[in-house]
Amino acid sequence: MKHFTKKEEQILLAIYSLQDEAYLISIREKIKDYTGKYYSVGTIYAPLNRLHTYGYLAVLMAKPERVSGGKPIKYYTLTKKGKAALAVLEKQTRLMWEGFDSPPLLED
Repeated sequence: MKHFTKKEEQILLAIYSLQDEAYLISIREKIKDYTGKYYSVGTIYAPLNRLHTYGYLAVLMAKPERVSGGKPIKYYTLTKKGKAALAVLEKQTRLMWEGFDSPPLLED
């Protein structure tokens, strides 16, 4: 499995969360909700293309609408490979936190 950047992980999670509503702007907004960081369109678009090229994402083109300025909108979905990769990432993260022996990071 490919080693993902943090941004790629965030994109995969955002697409998983958004389901049928995952397009560039909604993905960017979801990541902002998760992290508090507002990334530029280009910062999101490059990893989206990479994930699609590697087969983790499928792209569906919607018919152009007046709202989108007459341009088709690309909707992204996770492929089987993308869902499997996200499951592995979840498992790895859980294992790392479960093995954490130090006191809590956040105090009440």
